[in-house]
Parts: sequence; structure tokens; C-alpha cells
Amino acid sequence: MNDQHDPPEQKAPEQPQQTQAAVPEPEPVAAPKTARPEAPPETIQAEAEAPPAEQETEQPQAAPQVSAEQAEAEEAPAERGCPVLMDWPGRCGRPIHDAPAGVDERPVCLMHSKDLVKSDEEFQNEFERILAEAGDGVADFRGFVFPRATYPKRRFAARCIFLGTAFTQDAIFYKATFTQAADFDWAAFTQGAYFMGATFTQAAGFVGATFIQRADFTEAKFTQAAYFTEARFTQAAEFADATFTKDGVFRGATFTQAAGFVGATFAGVADFRGAVFTGTACFAPSAGRAGEEATPCEFKDRVLFQDARFQDYADFREAVFGESGNSTARPVFSLARFEKPERVTFYKTWLGQTLFVNCDVSKLNFSDVQWGRDGERVRLYEETVALKDEAAEALRPPEGSRDERNYHLIAETCHQLKNNYDSRGDPWTANDFHYGEMEMRRRSSPFRNRYARWLDQHLSMTAWYRHLSEYGLSRGRPLAWLSLTLVVFTIALLCSGLRPVPGRAAARLASLPQVSGQPGIVEELSYSRYIRFGIRDQTGRETGAGSLFLDGFATVVGIALLQRDLPYEPATRFGRLLAYTELALTSTLAALFILAVRRQFKRGGD
Repeated sequence: MNDQHDPPEQKAPEQPQQTQAAVPEPEPVAAPKTARPEAPPETIQAEAEAPPAEQETEQPQAAPQVSAEQAEAEEAPAERGCPVLMDWPGRCGRPIHDAPAGVDERPVCLMHSKDLVKSDEEFQNEFERILAEAGDGVADFRGFVFPRATYPKRRFAARCIFLGTAFTQDAIFYKATFTQAADFDWAAFTQGAYFMGATFTQAAGFVGATFIQRADFTEAKFTQAAYFTEARFTQAAEFADATFTKDGVFRGATFTQAAGFVGATFAGVADFRGAVFTGTACFAPSAGRAGEEATPCEFKDRVLFQDARFQDYADFREAVFGESGNSTARPVFSLARFEKPERVTFYKTWLGQTLFVNCDVSKLNFSDVQWGRDGERVRLYEETVALKDEAAEALRPPEGSRDERNYHLIAETCHQLKNNYDSRGDPWTANDFHYGEMEMRRRSSPFRNRYARWLDQHLSMTAWYRHLSEYGLSRGRPLAWLSLTLVVFTIALLCSGLRPVPGRAAARLASLPQVSGQPGIVEELSYSRYIRFGIRDQTGRETGAGSLFLDGFATVVGIALLQRDLPYEPATRFGRLLAYTELALTSTLAALFILAVRRQFKRGGD
């Protein structure tokens, strides 16, 4: 271990001045006999202060057998022993400690007294006696007030219950081993809490615990689930290189100062739902300890940040959020709030299965991250996540909608990311999110009939925008469509017939096709006349199909360019309708081409 993470040097316990505010009132407990008691202190207090039940004069015939010690503890009045409720045999029952007036709100034993000058030797002796008698059973320390807690490299064989316990000095469990469940729920660490290198082989509970000073779990190993639900860290919370073999639950926890998870490994679910990070939330290897090679924080299973609040820096540089193909490895930031988004960084991070729905990502820093892909374009995980997933609840279609999922929410996220990358000078990724936004708009349809929905999704204006130019992102596609349009309308107009415009064709009479070679009489240009009679110029040579097509193509191009001195015009009403249609289509395609060129140059793309 690095020196800076070794426990502080311990001195002989001093005799501080008596002060009532220094130590919280021990919370008498009547917790259920489960591995995860989560009753808040207010409930515990109410249960503890309830008067003992009056003794029945008659016992039911099927009364359960109780030990003599339990009966004595239940029948003993408060004057004969400590009234704090314990797990077994009921009330504490230890002799009342002679504490100075006003220290304790009611008479309690030495172990539960807030007396800061009580005998540490007597306290530790009783502590050791409890552990020895418990063996590999249950050691109940709930509500104890520890004048000193220095247990480095200690092996605790019993299941230790520190529920509602108060640690008035540094709590040092450096490299300690808890072979059974360790329950620190609602405990109060008024000084430092040092669990560096500690090993929890069974469940570790810190639900509702309060850490007034530094909480250091560097290199701690949690073999089973670790619960920090609603824990409060008022100073630095360090979980560097900690290992969570099962779930690590920080739901509703509050980190007032820096929270460091550099090099931590979460093999199970990492649950930070509703957590509040007032200070820096660091998951980046660049913040490793001096002289050590820092490693990124690695999440191998689900990572949940729903409803979490990041009020300052949040550093996810090089954090590992699972691997591609692992359908359960993904961070979920739905409804997360980044109050200073310019201080949030994702760098060299795989976000292929990340959910940002209902989270404002327009100003977060995304640098060299990897998104999911759909062929050649970037794709959000919101587009493919299974809707049965609890985290994807917001993506389920609104009531009454026939859409496959809530495309409007996905389009909103794509729009934010498009603007984000545009502002950072990355036109390529911005184009991908622009495409994704438009695709979500195309797929969303108000129609309930499946045929009407298909027509709306494939033949609407948005759909044609996609067909013709890939939502304004392609320059080649509108040019290809424009070329095809000119060819098709050339053939169509030649089939319907083109006639010479009087006065405009006079200058070309010498070279124009003539009726049977008679000068001055210009034939109508059409494939039907060509096939039936042939068209010959004034020299008697028959005009070829290629020459006929070129004359028609020149006319079509002239119509597209709005030229007014064309020598030919449509010979029929249908031909004039074709000319108007051609003009509309070619103008639209030319505009789409210009738009694509402008978009590329504006964003600096190639």
C-alpha cells in the first residue's frame, strides 16, 4: 500500500473534555432478523423507547419455550439493566454506566453510553468477550459508542452487527477480514473510516451510514453484495482499486466532496440511481495515485445512473463500460442531471450500449468515444435496446401509438448530440446523429392502419428526403437522381412529341430534319414518327436515333435551366405537363445537391 493510504498512527486514547454534542445518541435497535436491516434511526428510536409489554397473568397452552436468560432480560425493569434493544436476548440488560449528568438522555450501559471519558479498557474487554462468545455466530454491537476502534488486520469470524453504531475516533479496519456478513447500517463515523484492503467475504452493509471525515475503501474487496444505499459521505470517499465481485449499490448516496473510483472493478451491477455527487466524481485513470500506474474503472455488468445528480466535475475518461456484444453491460444515464455539463468528460470510452434518453447531453464532452454502429453510421443504443428492459421504460411507445418505440425521445437525444458535435468541430459524427434524428422522425407515424403507416414511412416528404439525398448529407445521390430524371423525361417528351417553336427554329432549318427532304418544312420530333416514317434531313440522309435523343435531351436540359429560346416545345398537353413536372423535380434535386455541398463546407467535411 502506498504510505498515504496507511492508517494514521494511533496514540493512547486521550481524555477529552466532556461534550454532549460530540457523539450521536446511540440508536436502540429492534431490527428484523435479516441480512439487510434498513430501518431508519427514527424508527429504531421509537421502538427502543417503547415501554416493555406488561406480563400476562396466564400463559397460552402452546406458549413457546424461552431461556431463563431471555425471560429475565424481558422481565427486568430499566433500573436493573440497559434498556437498549438488541438482537438477542432482547434488551441489552448490562449494568447502567455512571455517566455525568446530561451526557446520556437516559441511563444506559457502558457500551451504549456517550461518555467520552469512559474506560476504553473496559469497553474493549467487553467487545472481545462478545466476539469470543459469538464464535462463528452473531456478534451484536448495535447502538454501541466506540471510544476507540483500531482493528487492523483483524479477522472477524462472527457475523458482526454494527447497526446504528457510533465511532467517535478513527475507525481503523485496515486489511481486516469479515468472514461473515458485516452490518454497518446507519452507523456514524465521526472521524476517519479506514477500510483499505479490507475483505468482506459475505454481504457488506453500509445503508444510511454517515461518514463525517474521510472514508477510505482503497483496494477493499467485496466478495458479495455491498450496500451503500443512502449513505452520506461529507468528505472524500475513496474506492480506488476496490473490487466488487457482486453488486455495488450506492443508490441515493450523497458524495459531498470528491468520490474516487479510479481502478475500481464492478463485476456485478453498479447501482448509482439517485446518487448525488456534489464534488468531483472521478472514474478516470489519469487521477491515479502518485508513483502508481493508474487503471481505468471497469464496469462488467449494468451501470445505473438514473436520476443521479452531478453538480461538479464528472470524469469518465477511459472508463470501461463492458464490451461490445455484452447485452447487459451498459451505463444508463436516463434522467441524470449534469449541472455543469462542460465539466463532464467521456474520453476513449465505449458507449455502444449507453442510454442517454431524457438526459441533456448537448454540452457534455465526448472525445474519441465509440458509439454503436449501424453499417457505416453511428447509432444510439436507444434504437435497438429491448423494451422489456427496465431501464428502457421511457422508450416504450406512448399509449395509443402504433410506433415500435418512442421515436420522439430518441430524435431529441440525436438532435442534442448533433448540436454537440457540430459545436466541437466534428462534422462527421454530427452528420450521423442528424441522419439518426431524421430517421426517427420518418419512422414515427400518426396512422394506426398498417398500410397507411407503410405509405407514410416510405412515401412521405421525409421519406423522399431520405431517398433523394440521405437527409441532405449525400452529394452523389441527388446528382444521380438528377441524371436519371433528365434521361427519363427526354424519353417521355420524345414519346409525347416535340414541335418546333415558330421563329426560333428558322436559323436551324438547314440542319433540321425535313419532311421527305423538302426544305423549309420541319418535322415534329417524336419516336413514333421516327419509327413509322423515319426522319431525313435535307440531304436525304436519315436522322439516327442518337441524334434524335440528343435533340430531345437538349430540350429537356433547357427546360430545367429555364431557357426561353428553345427551338422545340411539347407538342401535346401531356407533354407540357411532363415539362412542368420535370422542372419541379430537377429544381428540387439541384437544391438538394447545393444543400449537401453547403452542409459539407459549413461543417468542414470532405
